[in-house]
Amino acid sequence: MTMQIVDKSKEDKIPAILRLGFRPFFLGASTFSVLAMVIWALFWSGQSQFSSLMYSNPIWWHSHEMLFGFSGAIIIGFLLTAVQNWTGQTGIKGTKLLVLFALWLCARLGLMFGSVSSIWLFVDTAWIFLAMYYLAVPIIKVKQYRNLFFVPVLSLFGMMNVKFHLVALGALHSSISALTLPIVLVVTLITLVVGGRVIPFFTWRGTQTEQITRVKAIEFAALIPVWLLLLATLMPSSLIPAKWVGVLAIITAMTNLIRFSRWRSFSTLTNPLLWTLHLSYLSLIVGLLVLGLSEFSPVVNTSIAIHILAIGGIGGMILSMISRVSLGHTGRTLKVNMIMQVAFIALFASLLVRTVLVYAVPSLTMDSYVLSASLWALAFAIFAIVYFPILTKPPVDGHPG
Repeated sequence: MTMQIVDKSKEDKIPAILRLGFRPFFLGASTFSVLAMVIWALFWSGQSQFSSLMYSNPIWWHSHEMLFGFSGAIIIGFLLTAVQNWTGQTGIKGTKLLVLFALWLCARLGLMFGSVSSIWLFVDTAWIFLAMYYLAVPIIKVKQYRNLFFVPVLSLFGMMNVKFHLVALGALHSSISALTLPIVLVVTLITLVVGGRVIPFFTWRGTQTEQITRVKAIEFAALIPVWLLLLATLMPSSLIPAKWVGVLAIITAMTNLIRFSRWRSFSTLTNPLLWTLHLSYLSLIVGLLVLGLSEFSPVVNTSIAIHILAIGGIGGMILSMISRVSLGHTGRTLKVNMIMQVAFIALFASLLVRTVLVYAVPSLTMDSYVLSASLWALAFAIFAIVYFPILTKPPVDGHPG
């Protein structure tokens, strides 16, 4: 696909931060997650006054904002950047990108400082569906229907967001846990699809080894079960027995383990931008397995499974991908310094504290919540500081990013 010619004189008039979707959303989402996790840590440390900042419902706010506010922004920033490479059409930038980002930011501030109101439902829904429109237009224009898959997924993401808000407004009665699992699985699905595309390619190029081929039968076996698992969690519990969800989760974990086993993980141990991708994908597999086992044994906690998926799988994949994409799309060498390696270690330490420590030493549960949130905040604070000049300055060597 040939890239559309960009008028450099017009491009230079656009602030660097608004030249591609990844720039404002990667920086904004990572900075927001630091603030959100600091507030979360203060809440669990006994500073109850912070609950008034969290839409007057701390548990709802934490689940919603880390899934929709943080993960959603990263996913959309990534897709609005990737669609330019997929289609050869110029991605949104300038005023359009500013409006989209402003809607996202207004929603985050409103849900942090504002009172419960339907206005935030409107604003927080508008940015998702506007982004979906901007993603769909170039894909449809060049008839690249393979990547149109992301549009209905984002539509489901947006509808789940509406459902979350209706619970907060009292118009719908549902438990937070019943809402959280399906949306975690939506993001997990996106992560498995994107990870399955990029990890073998990045590993091949980064280790300079033989190309890793994709076997269609294995790809289908890895992805069809996760679709079925997602559908099962969206169905009323009266129609789908919990045991079915457990079986589907275990099957999904096993088929993705087969997929993962072909990616030469041990060859990546000296490259932080690679081993973090592999460890994140492995976290998704472990999280799905634990989720499946939780439906068969009361000893295994569903919340632990969700946090393995969310912190290690989704969070780890996000930190690794945004670190790599930000370098690649600004014409920089694909290497991270020692401080970014500290960020990667802090994130996976956050995973261990929130899952293994909580499970092994229940008496330290509250302390574990605080420490885990603090480690996450440290990881993304490092990213925001290190990458601020990269994301806010023009690309090097005339690179189009």
